[in-house]
Amino acid sequence: MFIRFKPLLACLLFMLVSTVTSAAVNLQGTTDIHDPSTIIREDGVYWTFGTGTGASGLPINALYSTDMVNWQRGPSPIAPNTYPSWINSKVPGFDGNFWAPDIIEMKGKYYLYYSAFSASQGMHSAIGVMVTDSLNNPNWQDLGMLVSTNDDPVSSAGFAVNAIDAGVYRDTAGKVWMIYGSHYAGIFIRQLNPDNGKLMNNTRYPAVGSGGDWNEFEAAQVQYINGYYYLFANLADCCKGKESDYYIVMGRSTSPTGPFLDKNNVDMWNYGGSTVLSTEGIYIGPGHFGYLRHGEQDLATIHYYDGNSPTGWPARLDVLKIQFGNDGWPYFSRNLNLGNDTRLRDGRVSITSVLSGKALEVSNAGLSDGDNLVQWGYWGGTNQQWDIVHVGGGYYSITNVASGKSIDVYDWSEDNGGNIVQWALWGGEGQRWLMQYTGNGHYALRSAWSGLALDVFDMGTEDGANIVQWEYWGGEGQQWNINYLD
Repeated sequence: MFIRFKPLLACLLFMLVSTVTSAAVNLQGTTDIHDPSTIIREDGVYWTFGTGTGASGLPINALYSTDMVNWQRGPSPIAPNTYPSWINSKVPGFDGNFWAPDIIEMKGKYYLYYSAFSASQGMHSAIGVMVTDSLNNPNWQDLGMLVSTNDDPVSSAGFAVNAIDAGVYRDTAGKVWMIYGSHYAGIFIRQLNPDNGKLMNNTRYPAVGSGGDWNEFEAAQVQYINGYYYLFANLADCCKGKESDYYIVMGRSTSPTGPFLDKNNVDMWNYGGSTVLSTEGIYIGPGHFGYLRHGEQDLATIHYYDGNSPTGWPARLDVLKIQFGNDGWPYFSRNLNLGNDTRLRDGRVSITSVLSGKALEVSNAGLSDGDNLVQWGYWGGTNQQWDIVHVGGGYYSITNVASGKSIDVYDWSEDNGGNIVQWALWGGEGQRWLMQYTGNGHYALRSAWSGLALDVFDMGTEDGANIVQWEYWGGEGQQWNINYLD
């Protein structure tokens, strides 16, 4: 008789933590990125873009994820050892390494705003924009320059604008704005034209700085939350790994162009700014705020230097929840549920394959541990009905109504093709399933143990086709409809 020793130990651990429904989310996979952009979603895939790793490597860094937890490297929007020719005249000495991009969707297209910088012949910088019809199947085209050190007017104190760190946002009327700048003259705001991604006009609004004089602010972004436009920016030193003392400050306004006042009513244009996030434990030198509305949650994205690394490098992506204190101002928390889809609730369901339309069932209405899962034409039997219960972090237990047993990865398999069976419910990772929304009402079901997805083997459409786990690739054989019966 096969005895499952490992589950017995893990069951004890699960009992200790099963009451926790929200916790810090540890992002997995490839998470190294500096200056991450706003996270944007297309057809169930999340994308962020960051400062490049070198002209011959990744001129612009790109990461993507289907669940906001597990991340992979994507292709650079700019090919290695190439860059738009207009940069040569605006940024002499540019080495092909792009900084701090940001992205926004406008009228069905995706616009990426990037920075080019060089100090080899004095400080020169510029912000350009490129566009694609799709992030998942990109066809990037460069649209040219928006602003540059050479072309932007100097400040009232005579400092040039450092044209980097674009942050793009919408106001409540649907108008689109770009905030940009770093040190030198300060940080400014310009309106964008949603028809072509370029500047709408020549009007420039001062936002953050020291009245036009030299200052330490950079990496600004604006977001409308809870009745105010909040401006987040960074102070102190980035880019020093464990020695970085970077931190994020904020102000707010009732207007998308400011003035932005901090908690003490000091204008951020006059060096105001209330601290909202600084180094906490292993999360060193947090910076470059981005915003994402995820379900019912307001989320902040940042980079940090990894305190678990000897040097703090590489910088890594982090996601935090934006909450509000009794004073009405936001604070950031790592207590969040990235996978908790508000379209789902605990209840009784049938689970049908998008590929075949057939229902997930226990084969032959079996009631024993180890009985196999297959697909079959739906007829409403209790062996085709499942009770789903959220157990925290977006993960669900899924138990069969007929047997009371849980969907289980057999024998703790971590391999493609590992069999899926039912087993007495004990709550370990082999019985916890992330229900990941993929769009169009469909879900992928991914094992907390292996990370692999519930899959109709060999894309079968016939009654009795076996159910296994397989690396997620997004095909219809890995997508399911969750149909409530209660």
